[in-house]
Amino acid sequence: MMKWWGWGDPQKTFPMDDKPNLWNWICGILNLDENEKTAVPVNREQVKLPLLNLHQDFFQEIQQILKKEQIFTDEDERLLHSYGKSYADLFYARKGIVKKAPDIVLYPESHDDVENIIKLAHLHNVCVVPFGGGTNIVGGVDPRDQVVTSQGSRCIVSLDMKRMNKVVSIDTQSNTAIIQAGALGPILEEQLNAKGWSLGHYPDSFEYSTLGGWLATRSAGMQSDAYGKIEDMLVSLKMVTPTGTVVTRTTPASSAGPDLNRLVLGSEGILGVITEATMRVHKAPEVKDYRGFIFPSFEKGVEAIRECLEKNWIPSMIRLQDEFESQLAFNMKTPKKGIEAIIQKQVKKFLIATGYQKPCIMIVGFEGDLKNTQIVSHEAVKILKKHRAFSLGKSVGKTWSKDKFNIPYLRDYMMDYAVMVDVAETAAVWSKLLNVYQRTIDEVKKRFAEDDNGKHMGYIGCHISHTYQTGACLYFTYATKQQEGKELEQYYGYKKLVTDTFLRNGATLTHHHAVGYEHAPWMEAEVSATGLKAIKAIKDSLDPKNICNPGKVLPVEEEMKLGVFGIDAPDLVNQSKSRAKKRAGQVSRNSHENTIS
Repeated sequence: MMKWWGWGDPQKTFPMDDKPNLWNWICGILNLDENEKTAVPVNREQVKLPLLNLHQDFFQEIQQILKKEQIFTDEDERLLHSYGKSYADLFYARKGIVKKAPDIVLYPESHDDVENIIKLAHLHNVCVVPFGGGTNIVGGVDPRDQVVTSQGSRCIVSLDMKRMNKVVSIDTQSNTAIIQAGALGPILEEQLNAKGWSLGHYPDSFEYSTLGGWLATRSAGMQSDAYGKIEDMLVSLKMVTPTGTVVTRTTPASSAGPDLNRLVLGSEGILGVITEATMRVHKAPEVKDYRGFIFPSFEKGVEAIRECLEKNWIPSMIRLQDEFESQLAFNMKTPKKGIEAIIQKQVKKFLIATGYQKPCIMIVGFEGDLKNTQIVSHEAVKILKKHRAFSLGKSVGKTWSKDKFNIPYLRDYMMDYAVMVDVAETAAVWSKLLNVYQRTIDEVKKRFAEDDNGKHMGYIGCHISHTYQTGACLYFTYATKQQEGKELEQYYGYKKLVTDTFLRNGATLTHHHAVGYEHAPWMEAEVSATGLKAIKAIKDSLDPKNICNPGKVLPVEEEMKLGVFGIDAPDLVNQSKSRAKKRAGQVSRNSHENTIS
């Protein structure tokens, strides 16, 4: 289980000791006192949970169909399932504030268990929140419900899927595997690797997230350039809904009506619970070759990526960091000693003298069989060097691989020092990508200056994490000192600023973090009013009592008017609606003009 107050293993913290330059650099950027921890988490005994709100009939019937060790109502289990891992979740948890907790935590062990639980929940009007690893950072697993019945608030169940963690079978002729939805990334890969296979999906949350969570949020992984996002790997699935079980057929393709797989993907538990999926798998790679390069600018790196895509010499992973994130990466390195330090210093002088004053790091990975990997890497590296890539060798790739799953721990470390630190990701077509990037950097830096009386005491960096023929994903990290007494107002203010900037400049609301409740106010602007109407109609059809993960994906205006985001939210809702109407009006005017011409 993860920490209730932060990320990952309760016995593990960010490995700052082997990065002697990093903390001094962060403190300088953010104007922190490196010895003053002012916001450490409260002790467990200081956390107070809401009183249990059991639905007695449901609870008694559940006890008849599940084993005792599958049913929990104790406070520790309820606390672990009260929040995901968003900044707001951790802010509350670290202060010992639990606004809402599940009343029961259930651990199903089979598809039949899930069917029985959902059937009883529907019968008794009990809410069910699917829970994989609990890594969601947009409020996707937080227990929330707006419905109040004549008996009061509804009972809420957290349905923890982690015991459904088996690779059921592998079809070696078809390159597919049937996998239970609760399988955590490492458990899933271990079972596949034992038979010589791999799914190859490695999101940052890999160690603590599940297949079902990846599917429900349309996750992307570090190898998505080679293997696609999780939706590209899905062949068929089972999803239990309050009105029955959706089962799709295991075939290579079909044109039988709308694609139900795509309907379930990204549904975030609001339609039902994914229990099993047939996934495309591939032979475990023979070679894993990761290398580092430096470009003189972010723009040059983008040019190189685009040519690799156009020429179809595509690495299995491309990660291009801008100059600001590259500074963070440089400061995370263990300093060289002796002759290596002298060589490094001379190389740095050479790079500065030849136009690399604002160096941008690119990590590229090549995976697969030896022959194809050699061919692709040879041609791709030629293209990178054509765009002035300077090779850093394989040591940079090894350093990145060592720390790639540790970065979330750094947020916990910084929050101890009263720092607001968050991430935001989006995707845009190539023709808009650099504009989206620059506008976002500019807007956040402007806000830093406004908040700090012109001192610019804040950090924002970005990297390209996933690429496509048509565009790429931009992944931003930003941090600044918390405004005491206004921490959540500050957080949601930055979230609104960044999200509005994305949408205003033609980018998507989210590329792989999904919607939850934090992104819900922008859904109309993202999918149109009619699109929202269609999603709601499907929800009403499959889940007429709204028991499945209520309050997620679809905007809840009544709640937002009460300021559920910790700030006065009506302005956020109204502006989101205004933008959608304005765009609709513009489309209408353009259509009219085209007709006239």
